[in-house]
This record gives sequence, structure tokens and C-alpha cells, in this order.
Amino acid sequence: MDASDNQIDGLRLLLSGKLMEGADTVDVENPSTNTLLAKAPQASHAQLDNAIAAATRVSDWKQDDALRRATLRAMSEIMSANRDSLALTLSLEIGLPFKVAQDEISASATFLLYRAETEAPLDVLHDDARQRVEVVRKPIGVVGAIIPWNAPMLIACEKIATAFAVGNTVVMKPSPLAPLTLLQFGELVSDAVPPGVLSILPGGAELGAALVAHPQVGMISFTGSIRAGQAIMVNAAPGLKRLSLELGGNDAAIVLPDADIDSVAPRLFMGAFYRSGQVCAAIKRLYVHRDIAASLIEALRNVAETAVLGDPFDPAVTFGPLSNRQQFEIVKGLVDTAVSQGGSVATGGSPLNRPGNFFPPTLVTDVDESNPLVQQEQFGPALPILSYDSIDDAVDRANSTQFGLGGSVWTSDVDAGTAVVRRIQSGSVWVNRHGLVLPDTPFGGMKLSGLGRANGNVGFDSYAELQTVSVAKPREAKSR
Repeated sequence: MDASDNQIDGLRLLLSGKLMEGADTVDVENPSTNTLLAKAPQASHAQLDNAIAAATRVSDWKQDDALRRATLRAMSEIMSANRDSLALTLSLEIGLPFKVAQDEISASATFLLYRAETEAPLDVLHDDARQRVEVVRKPIGVVGAIIPWNAPMLIACEKIATAFAVGNTVVMKPSPLAPLTLLQFGELVSDAVPPGVLSILPGGAELGAALVAHPQVGMISFTGSIRAGQAIMVNAAPGLKRLSLELGGNDAAIVLPDADIDSVAPRLFMGAFYRSGQVCAAIKRLYVHRDIAASLIEALRNVAETAVLGDPFDPAVTFGPLSNRQQFEIVKGLVDTAVSQGGSVATGGSPLNRPGNFFPPTLVTDVDESNPLVQQEQFGPALPILSYDSIDDAVDRANSTQFGLGGSVWTSDVDAGTAVVRRIQSGSVWVNRHGLVLPDTPFGGMKLSGLGRANGNVGFDSYAELQTVSVAKPREAKSR
């Protein structure tokens, strides 16, 4: 098959265990062809209210840890059994190569299973003859989960898994740009999830604002842009809603002068261009010591020229199209501006002359810190490469941004690299790798890149109210 072979019809909303039609539809475009892929149902404000009311009424769910674990396990098994079908939809709607889409579905199932098999921590602060003092994690209630378009299945399952594990219910709003895989997921798990526990309601900005402001929603978990995250904070403030915000990134990678160029070049390339760079924690700025800059640029160009850009269902393809036309235009505009301001394109730089949002891996040199390609989050396959003379200068420039999601250092001396990477002001940092996030490793941003942490034991606290329980033990009666 190829990416032009399919249209998707008949998907429905999941609302409190029932599948139903939406109040309206929105056109979803195939990014490989710029043709209509589906008319996706959109939820009304009344349907949102009904879903939140149903989620609020659920009671046994909060107390029944065994039921929650069984539900997460069943959802994981359903995803694994339907991996290829879900991956097909995911490839069609966001342009991922089919193998990469399969990997996203498998990783999503893994996140669900991980939370099914881990317990929220119980912190015992004192337990002696006089007292027992402990900290327990209590559910917040209804979690409003707002999902972006770039990795909808994985991000949704990360949120569902932790919210469910603590005892919350979830009302989810997928992006109108990529609702199809999540709607299909909702249909597949509808019989496995108790009524009221999960609703999946696509909609636009107005529906999202209503979800954030709803008085019965106790928490908002959002992944997306800084601007949208700031708006959510404002809308959530009157109710002092709990927030988990994973916002934008502009991750810097610093290559030290002792790095083995042949070894690091392929890994740097994938750190920047995996999923066509549409990853929050992708390398988006590359700082290379001046002594090795020319050699590393040449090595990266050689890697780029082996990449194959094309139909996501062609097994030889490395990268598919950008996920939507809006993002395509953003990336193209940033590259064009960089060139107009004196930047040089080492490879790539121009869209493919074919239908679809195809933009090749692009390396841009001869730009300074003020260039928009350096300052902004491009969220696409365009990497600015900047040289530096001292490590202090590289670290200062890496940190001179409003972003603080991720960063990395590349070197042959792991101890030296670790010392440098700890100076980067980001929530996650790596040495000789970039962007690896596991179910048990906390992930989130500093500065304007977010609030809270996902994953691991720390992730439970973002989805829970912490309650301190202090019990005085009875004193032993004195003997006469």
C-alpha cells in the first residue's frame, strides 16, 4: 500500500463508555498528499459537560486498586493486539514511517503496563512507639488531558496510565489535527474501561478552554506550546486547578572537542531528526567546538544524504512528511529567514517538488544566536549548527533561552561530559545520547518548558493530592 490508498470513516466519540456521533466534524488532511483523509467527529460543549458529570460520579474506581490495574493491563493488551491497525491510522494522519508508528503503539502499551505493575509510593516518615506519620497519594478527581498532534498515542497513554493508577478519571481532548488514532483507540478499549472513567472528545480551542475552566475538573494535564500552556494557567487559576504542563523545548547539544566524530554524527543526526524533528526533546541547536566543526558538519551531511524522504509505507523510507501544513510552513519560513540573514545550507533547505508536506533534513550554518532558527522552537527537520571556543561560552549560550526541557553533551570523556551537562538548565540532560525517556524516568521542563514531572515515582505526585496522616499510638498502661 501507499499513503494515498486510504480514507478513514466511521470513527465515533467515546463518552462514558458509549460510542456516539459528534455534534460536528472537522476535515483531517493526509500529510503525504494534502488530500482529505477523514471527517473526524467533534464534541459539543453539552457532550463535554456530560462526560465530566459521568467522570465525577465514578466512586468505586478510586478505591479499587485491583480494578485499576486490571483495566490498565487490559488496555495494554488490546493495544498490543491491534498494533498494526493503530499504526496504520497513525501513519496516515501524522505521516510517520509505518515502522516508527508501530514503535509508538508498542511504547504506548508499555507505559500502560508499567503503571499497571507499579504502586504509588507510601512515604513513612515516623513509625515508632509513639506515632506513625505517613504521606499517601490521593486521587484529585477528574483530569482534563489535552493532547498534541505530534505523538498523540504515546502522550495520551502516558497521561492515562498515571492518572488511572492514582485513581483519577480522564476526559481527554485530542488535537483537531490528529484525532483519528485516539478515536480508534477509544473504540477498541470501550468495553475494557468502566463507564465514566475515560472519555475521548476531539475539539478545537473553545472546547479545550471549556475543559480547563470547568468547575468539576480538578487537574489539567497538557502537552503543547508555551503560549497555550500560559493561557491554560490563566484559565485554571480561579479554581486553583492542579497542573501538569509539558511545554516547548529548544534543546541544545554541546559537542566537546574530544568527541569521536564518526561515532557521534549518526546519533546526533537521529537526536535532531527522528520523527522529522517533531519531538519536544529533540536536538534543536547544535554547538560544536570550532576545532572540529567543519569535520562534524561534513559527517552530518554524509549521514543526511543517506536518509530517504518519502511515502511512510515504503520500507526504505527514513522520514515521512511533516505532520501538517502549518508546521511545514513554519519550518520553511525559519529556514528561508536564516538564509536571508546570511545563513548557509549545508544540505537540504528546499521542500520536495511533490504533493505533501515533505521537507528534507536541513543543516544550517553561519547563523548567530539572534537568528529565529536558533531562538525559536522550529519543531521540524532544520538544525542550526553554531561553533564555540570555550566550554563556558557553550554552556552560557545553551542556557540563554526561555526554554529548559532537555540538553546533552557529547564527548569521549564521560566524567567530563557529566560535569558539563549538569550545568545545563534543563529538566532532563544526557551524555552521548539525547531524548531517551523511559516509563520510570521523570521527565519535564525547567523555566518556560513546563511544570511538574511525568513518569516514574515522581510522576505520581503530579496526578495526586498528598495527604499527611499522623496517628498517635496508645500509650502502654503503667504497671502498679
